[in-house]
Amino acid sequence: MGEKVPENANLGLNPGSPLSAIESINGEAVPKQMSATRAFTRIFFYGTPTVWCLQAIALIAACGSGVALALVNLVLGNFITLLSGFSSGQDVPADFMSLVSKQSLYFVYIGIARFGCIYIYSTTMTYTALKLGRNMRHDYMRSALRQDISFFDHGSAGSISMQATSNGRLIQSGTSEKLGQMIQATATLIAAFIIAFVTQWKLTLILICIVPALILMVGTAGGIDAGIETDMLKLYAQAGAFAESSLGNIRAINAFSLGTRIVDRYSVYLEQARTLGRKKDVLYGLLFAGEYFVMFAGMGLAFWQGIAMIARGEVDGIGTVFTVLFSVVIASAMLNSIAPNMVTFTRAASAAAELFELIDRPSRIDPFDLSGEKPAYLDGSIDIRDVTFSYPTRPNNPVLDGFSLHVPAGKVTALVGASGSGKSTIIGLLERWYNPSYGEITLDGATLQNLNLRWLRTNMRLVQQEPVLFNGTVFENICNGLVGTLWEHLPRDERLARVKDAAQTAYAHDFIEALPQRYETRIGERGGLLSGGQKQRIAIARSIVSQPRILLLDEATSALDPQAEAIVQKALDKASEGRTTIVVAHKLKTIQAADNIVVMKQGKIIEQGPHGELVARGGAYATLVRAQNLSTYDRGSDYEACDGEEKPGDLALEKSQTFSRHDTFTQEKLALLREREDYGRASKMGILSTASKLVRATPDLKWWYILALITSVLGAGVYPGQALLLGNVMDVFDPELDQSRGNFYALMFFIMAICLLFVYMAMGWVSNHIAQAYGHDIRKRTFAAYLRQDLRFFDRPENTIGSLTSRLDSDAQSLFELMGFNITIIMLSIVTIIVCSILSIAVSWKLGLVGVFAGIPPMILGGVIRVRVETKMDSDIDAKFSKSASIASESITAIRTVSSLAIEEDVLLRYTNELDAAISGSRTSLLSMMMFFAFTQSIEFFVLALGFWWGSKLIAAGDIDFYQFIVSFMAVYFSGQGCATTLTFASSFTKANAAANYFFWLCDIKPTVRETDQNKDLVPLNGCTSYDFDNVQFAYPLAPDTPVLKGVSLTINPGEFVAFVGASGCGKSTMISLLERFYDPTSGQIIIDGGHHLADLNPRVYRRAVSLVQQEPTLFPGSICDNVSMGIDQDGEEVDDEMIKQACLAANAWEFISSLPEGLNTPCGTGGAQLSGGQRQRIAIARALIRDPRVLLLDEATSALDTGSERIVQAALMEAASKNSRITIAVAHRLSTVTNANRIFVFYGGKIVEAGSHSELVARGGIYTGMCEAQNI
Repeated sequence: MGEKVPENANLGLNPGSPLSAIESINGEAVPKQMSATRAFTRIFFYGTPTVWCLQAIALIAACGSGVALALVNLVLGNFITLLSGFSSGQDVPADFMSLVSKQSLYFVYIGIARFGCIYIYSTTMTYTALKLGRNMRHDYMRSALRQDISFFDHGSAGSISMQATSNGRLIQSGTSEKLGQMIQATATLIAAFIIAFVTQWKLTLILICIVPALILMVGTAGGIDAGIETDMLKLYAQAGAFAESSLGNIRAINAFSLGTRIVDRYSVYLEQARTLGRKKDVLYGLLFAGEYFVMFAGMGLAFWQGIAMIARGEVDGIGTVFTVLFSVVIASAMLNSIAPNMVTFTRAASAAAELFELIDRPSRIDPFDLSGEKPAYLDGSIDIRDVTFSYPTRPNNPVLDGFSLHVPAGKVTALVGASGSGKSTIIGLLERWYNPSYGEITLDGATLQNLNLRWLRTNMRLVQQEPVLFNGTVFENICNGLVGTLWEHLPRDERLARVKDAAQTAYAHDFIEALPQRYETRIGERGGLLSGGQKQRIAIARSIVSQPRILLLDEATSALDPQAEAIVQKALDKASEGRTTIVVAHKLKTIQAADNIVVMKQGKIIEQGPHGELVARGGAYATLVRAQNLSTYDRGSDYEACDGEEKPGDLALEKSQTFSRHDTFTQEKLALLREREDYGRASKMGILSTASKLVRATPDLKWWYILALITSVLGAGVYPGQALLLGNVMDVFDPELDQSRGNFYALMFFIMAICLLFVYMAMGWVSNHIAQAYGHDIRKRTFAAYLRQDLRFFDRPENTIGSLTSRLDSDAQSLFELMGFNITIIMLSIVTIIVCSILSIAVSWKLGLVGVFAGIPPMILGGVIRVRVETKMDSDIDAKFSKSASIASESITAIRTVSSLAIEEDVLLRYTNELDAAISGSRTSLLSMMMFFAFTQSIEFFVLALGFWWGSKLIAAGDIDFYQFIVSFMAVYFSGQGCATTLTFASSFTKANAAANYFFWLCDIKPTVRETDQNKDLVPLNGCTSYDFDNVQFAYPLAPDTPVLKGVSLTINPGEFVAFVGASGCGKSTMISLLERFYDPTSGQIIIDGGHHLADLNPRVYRRAVSLVQQEPTLFPGSICDNVSMGIDQDGEEVDDEMIKQACLAANAWEFISSLPEGLNTPCGTGGAQLSGGQRQRIAIARALIRDPRVLLLDEATSALDTGSERIVQAALMEAASKNSRITIAVAHRLSTVTNANRIFVFYGGKIVEAGSHSELVARGGIYTGMCEAQNI
């Protein structure tokens, strides 16, 4: 909750004129592909006036820094003139040193100016980049939330949350201090040419040909690179969406040992991206080679023409030539500096273009649209008139065909029928997730499309078949039901009172009060720390807290145990009084009091009427009723749950079994645990150790690393060579000009340029190859490491799906930036520092020692301090950004819940608040960090001042000559340049070091449940024919003081069908988790086949004999065929269509699959979103059956099936079990599914309190009998 996001926050409506960026394809508005230049420019329209003012200041400061750098050429020219004059005897030593001191002070002044300018632009640019990234992420998230549901049906949900984080990070990188460096380089280039023109225009005109050649190369390469990068980002977005969907289904991946197969599918996207990326090998080779060739060829041209012009008397002296030469050289160097940063800018532009595609996409059903009617009074009468509807993903497969229904105001209307008959589709149309293809739906006579969408949804509350909660407190989750109502902004105490009333109505208050922090207890991502029944009760409370006029219940009690279901049903019946209520149900017990029951089949109504009338009619409904009746031999049990009275001790039971997975540690203990377990070892690795380990981690790139080192050494050789050449050139410019020697050295520069052409061609090629390999390898290995982890890893609060997916991309990007071009340039710079320092000291140790040790150590020290400060800042920012990534992932994945609650603005506010927290927390660190950055980039000018002054003093004293001074001094200068270049990558160091530390820690984690050398050969003796639980106790790892199972002992014999029943949260699903070896018991043991302990077996081999169907089945992206075939072990037999068909027939899924236009090739969508709940569950059952398991675990496996499908599937399961002595273990709330079980175990408070067959337990008249009574119709 909180203040609303202001309307003008939708910054995407202003920049770039979105309407002009729209075109129509097949009748649907689709954004045009935006050019990289336009996309990059449009980023800056996301600034606020404050941001623009700061950027203007940064622009001026960057230009000032660039101009200061260009002014160095004037001072250098004057120094050369002074030195030349002194060496020819024109000045006496005293006058010479006086002039030298004056010129040296100019270097000091320039250094001070550079420090101030660099500090200002780097600080403001980095801060405004964070703000721009924040605003773009906000606008992108807003655009995502405003899309109609049909957009998400195409599988875009996962990529949206990933792109919001990863693309935002790329945009920040491309608009931060690197942009300031680009502006600085441009200012230096312009100022340098102005100085050159003013100094000697004719020589400058000759040399200016360098510039268009460089511009042509950089511009052409940039355009090609941007196009390739855009395509690569799309593939990485698809890979991220697949990874996010897979991590959300981690239990199925573990259960079916799908890790390798899922990684292989993920790798397909990465391989396509790497193939595209390798197209840039030649591109960057030519770019690097061309730049350095042009620059050094230009230097040769400058000397050749300069010597000729001096000989002709057109130039006054050597100082003028050097001023022009250095100006042109530094201008060329500035153009060359664009190349390493070109990758950053093109990736930022491509990332922005990708975000703008969604930002500019119009929505047909826009929740942010303020238009539409808002009736002052709502009666609640609904009329569906001749509606025909097909889902956009299957336009030729109508779900509703001429459907008409009147829903009277204030009455309860129930929809029943087989899965896929259109029941939930009607709910979707009423929620306006879709509009009818034909026909109309009216509310109190007003067409739904004419009503304000937010008003409609706040007056119409929905409880879905698979309840979705959000990462937050219980109070916050229930309060989501107040958003958009009169009670949204009530004082907290008043809202809490309403929340408690709703929780009591939903039979949730007692278990909430038993939680560690009661209503302030955090429930984990997607409510993962609660049982299914507890989640559903909170979802019901959320829906009724606002006292809506219309209530939509889509299998609202499907996850509740019979006791809770009976009580909650009575509460819902009460809540429905006076309200228009539409109920979708398979459990007919829950709708027998409905005013009108509508029986549907294939999108049409086949009969309707009250319960008694339909039963008397003896039609389809009566058949369903008979199928669900349970026989109880003793009606006089003491368990009168159906009367809504709590059995004595129910509250104690709730307290003992609730919130089994919640972390009961204090926040301080949890922080210590997280630090100790997650980051203790990783934080000890420094940059050098990390780099060494990264190289060793990719042995297949060994020869490429060697090539990179060789090209770096050869490339670095140019700088000492240049110093030697410059020293020799100075001898040419004496009173007796030796023009032939001058031409020879000019030719040497040209020969050097030709050598560099080949060296830098190889360097660019090798750098890109390494970078692309890392982009592929790190993503793949990180994802594989995630999938290797056991459930303990994913239970941890920091390991949300959104944060893991975000890290998967961002860490790979950080290592990509370091280990590609940057690492090659860094190696080149390091070699330059070493070789030039040695050369300087060797030629003149007196000058070299002072220059090297006065300049290099302070620069390195400043860089190290900066790295440490930035590491901490990045860690803090990443932690906060991971929270925003989790919100994005959770909200987009649950977009139907978000839209039904009309909480888009609230979600956007939470998301934006996390972004703001990340930025505000970085200010202090940013101010201190950039001080050291400015220091490392300006200290070289103080070293120049010292070097020139000390060198001149040595010349005046006769200790060195002019040649020694030039060679030694220029070597020190190039050494300082190399050090400064290396330190410009400090940001890359910190990000890559943190990413590498996390990567190696992740790869080194040894899950508790894993295959080891000790257990790899340990397999079940008889192939899983029996289980013995011996005093098994269990508590979840993050809640060791909260036992879930308390001394469970039981035996499961060969071929038995056993069932676990009991209240929600009593430990039934925990038993399934132990049997799947998601966890091992805290104490006690599980013996399998009378021999091995289950905890000692190879989990991968053991799970081959076990199949699991979960309570809330989630499918993988891909076709129905892909999902069913995942039940077969990858190392096992080949899957053919007949095997898939037989599995689908056994799961009663073949009929609906055959009716689909694409049959088995029908895409399931993200999480199976393109199928109904019942269809998803049948696909999951088929996946479990295709492997013909020895043990079948059913965790509410048929809860989403209609009665007919349920009976067919149950019969198929029992038949298969009887044929091969299969053990079937079922967790069930719908007791009709387990009446045929050999034994039924009733759980109460983590213990078994009753056991026996259905008839035995009913005859006993205990808890189980009461449960049966509650479900009889």
